[in-house]
Amino acid sequence: MQNIAAITFHYDPIEDRILLVGNLNNTQPRCDFWLTRNITLKLLEALSSLVRKTSEQVATAPSEHQSGLAQFEHEQAQQSMQLVPESSVPESKAPGLLCKVDVSHQGKRYQVRLYEQGLEEATAQALLTHNELHQILSLLHRGALELSWGVDDQLFDHLPPGTALQ
Repeated sequence: MQNIAAITFHYDPIEDRILLVGNLNNTQPRCDFWLTRNITLKLLEALSSLVRKTSEQVATAPSEHQSGLAQFEHEQAQQSMQLVPESSVPESKAPGLLCKVDVSHQGKRYQVRLYEQGLEEATAQALLTHNELHQILSLLHRGALELSWGVDDQLFDHLPPGTALQ
């Protein structure tokens, strides 16, 4: 199984898919996957739910404030994200089609295992912090918005801007 230390995303409107590139600019072997609309939307839902359940701040907040607090936590993680713009679209090395993602949470880390279509064993894995998982969610969400896949503008807080929580 390939370990992924860095993740890059490219949103491809022609393919109508998101290309996940693992280890693009580091010394580890590269690992590429296509993410379809179907798996991306499932990931957005499942990962946002997991983030809510595993965040100490969100889990202990009153239920009426959890969505807003999760969105605030998400925005904080986005601000700490270190984006390195690619000068060109990464040339893909025959990406596999991502068909399954397993995520387990232990302590303050998430183990993410990626499964390629047609293979029973995980092809790759990444260990992420809570903030890094938020950042991955943000990039997937950005891709779904850019590809017009019908997602809400906000991942967690679906209230219109300026609406106060009561």
